[in-house]
Amino acid sequence: MTIEIRHLRSALAAAEHGSLRKAAAASGIRAALLSKDIRLLEDVIGCTLFIRTPAGVRPTSHGIDFLHVARQIVHDVDMLANSPGSGPRKTARRLTIGYYTSVSTGNLRATLGEFQRRHPTIPWKFVGGSRASLLQKIETGQVDIAIVTAGGLEWRDALLRLWSERCVAALRTDHKLAALPVLEWSLLRHERFLISTHDPGPEIADIIRHHLSVDVRAPNLVTHDMETQFLKPFVAENGSVMIDYESATGDGLSNIVYRQVLNGRQPVELRFVACWRADNPNPSLARFLQLLRERYPDIA
Repeated sequence: MTIEIRHLRSALAAAEHGSLRKAAAASGIRAALLSKDIRLLEDVIGCTLFIRTPAGVRPTSHGIDFLHVARQIVHDVDMLANSPGSGPRKTARRLTIGYYTSVSTGNLRATLGEFQRRHPTIPWKFVGGSRASLLQKIETGQVDIAIVTAGGLEWRDALLRLWSERCVAALRTDHKLAALPVLEWSLLRHERFLISTHDPGPEIADIIRHHLSVDVRAPNLVTHDMETQFLKPFVAENGSVMIDYESATGDGLSNIVYRQVLNGRQPVELRFVACWRADNPNPSLARFLQLLRERYPDIA
């Protein structure tokens, strides 16, 4: 049997959607046919591409590597198909960037602005999600590079240390601490903190515990299963405090002020890093990495 592009597309759709049924619906074919395509593909290459469970499918270690190559093949075929009789069209390949932090201001926004200025013909898109999900998408080739926070990060492929952002406290404008230009952690000991369960919420919760846990008394953390941008307006409503990072201060929310939080005279910071697969052949990724290394040389 010969591998056809259809078989590769079926496998890529399954990896993207994590479900044969959803992949078939998105591809406009029957689930049985999509499953057959993948089975035939596995027979030809002699290995299992997916672990199948009642909850869906996920790529095996062999599947991750195979799908990475398959995605490039399908892309190249599509490029040829779109340029009949004239050879491959010189259109840049899209760059897919994973993130879960604010782009309202700060280094990420500035970096993307510079990248767009230098390479206006390269299309790019954002993919959101938790750090774990973004790293998994890098493995399967759905995301080229992810900009994530570094606390507790486990990533064994390519990594570049980027910028750090100072932690700030988001307060209601009439909060008793809002009149101070900067805050010591000790001033926040008796406050109630709103915490998002979405990244980087758990990392911020660890920072609060590290600075405010005294003896057996832990800080008052109230967690909510929603993203920070949707949770922050409640700071203005109930007088709670939220710890955030610098680039999130450009959200334009009324009735909220931001104050830097210090440990002694030292700021507390979140470190950001870029993660990607070293064997990713996307030329647009190489150009983006060149810019990152120019702006944030990895001295280490």
